[in-house]
Amino acid sequence: MGNSEDFLEDNRHLSRQVLLKILDNSYDAIFATDSNGVTIYANKASERYYGIRPVDVIGKDSWQFMEKAGCFPPVAPIVLDNKGGKHTFEQTTRTGAKMLVTTTSIYNEDGNLEFLVQNCRDIKQLEDTKQDLEQTKHMLRGIRQEGAAVRKREIRDVTLVANSRQMQDVLELADRVADVDINILILGESGTGKSALAKYIHKAGFRKEGPFISINCAAIPNELIESELFGYVAGAFTGANQKGKAGRIELANEGTLFLDEIAEIPLRLQGKILEVIQERRFLPVGGCTAKQVTCRIITATNKNIRQMVEQGKFREDLYYRLNVMELELRPLRGRPEDTLALIYYFLNQFNKKYKKEHSLSFECRDLLLEYSWPGNIRELENMIERLAVTVQDSVINTHHLPAIILDTYSKKIRSLELRSFQNKAFESNALDKTVSELERKVILEAFRKYGSSRKVAHALNISQSRAHRLMEKYCVTSSHNKKTLLWPDES
Repeated sequence: MGNSEDFLEDNRHLSRQVLLKILDNSYDAIFATDSNGVTIYANKASERYYGIRPVDVIGKDSWQFMEKAGCFPPVAPIVLDNKGGKHTFEQTTRTGAKMLVTTTSIYNEDGNLEFLVQNCRDIKQLEDTKQDLEQTKHMLRGIRQEGAAVRKREIRDVTLVANSRQMQDVLELADRVADVDINILILGESGTGKSALAKYIHKAGFRKEGPFISINCAAIPNELIESELFGYVAGAFTGANQKGKAGRIELANEGTLFLDEIAEIPLRLQGKILEVIQERRFLPVGGCTAKQVTCRIITATNKNIRQMVEQGKFREDLYYRLNVMELELRPLRGRPEDTLALIYYFLNQFNKKYKKEHSLSFECRDLLLEYSWPGNIRELENMIERLAVTVQDSVINTHHLPAIILDTYSKKIRSLELRSFQNKAFESNALDKTVSELERKVILEAFRKYGSSRKVAHALNISQSRAHRLMEKYCVTSSHNKKTLLWPDES
């Protein structure tokens, strides 16, 4: 496709039909008057405001037109008497409309007035538009203020529970580096609180008045992440905003940029990130001029980024630029002191949020502490919120807990029992005794569940006579020549 000059050259003489279609679809009323004061053109919009058809105006003297349309003042005659020029008038029409009329004088090559063009717009609509613009501006100011308030609230509400020695050491180190403008890499499993720690550092640092801009690099498709980070100029690609868009890096100027899951950044973009760190500048997508930026960069990952460097999946120079200071958050299963504090912290938070007065039974608390929390703090928070919302009783007990926690606990108990049997066998070398004890438990459990030798035999896939002998062996006691069946909890 050729450029715009070629297009204009090819379409220098637009057809009359095209020109009329363009003018008739103008929102404003448009009139043209020649140097003799004769109206030579009126578009369709003029009918709406002046109550007269264009065909009744064209070819008429402008004075006649003004009289017929009931217009005051008569704009065209006044401008012609003043030898043309550019003028603006407020005009009233017969329809009751108040028009803002702007006249533009067109001159020929000899400098003589050739005709006037009048552009007429309803003042009420202008006022309404102005009011709409003011409302829009007010709304935008409100959105900006709300956004700023949300960002401040997001930072202000950051709470880090640090009962364990490890977390206390991390926060102590974070406090020391907060006022130093160095890059920080936070390591830890998903859900351990890396984003909360990044917000804590921003809040404690000298850039706390600036914005805190975060982006999860794993949550954005590779084809979009460059424009999200660096922004783009107008017309950079199909579907782009016509005015362009600022990227997260530009928005973080004078503040903190938090790049979560930094290991997911494509290798081709890592060089541009390095330039931001080293040169404090970047190039928007489709742009030709670099932009300057000053911000602290905090990154986080749950991957072994050092191993990725060795495998060639992450730039070594970028890794060392990001890892000026390294902070590691251990998983929740490795710091039970924090788990206990977090359980009650979240319970109090959700009690307030949902207007509840829940408490935890000691047994329920112990089971929550026994659970390994593979999803870390995020899983714990979601679990407590779920319990706060769904439990109707005032006390949250073990039977309220989801199956995943109860099943995990049951498996752990069975594993401990089996290990105990194994240890006894190895310690005493009494294999027969261990097998006999395990056989007793199986028979007692089967008898408790099924209640008859026939059903026990069927469940254990043995003969009924053998089941009867084993039940007599383990489930019957003799007292004064009287036999009594025992339930497992009585043995």
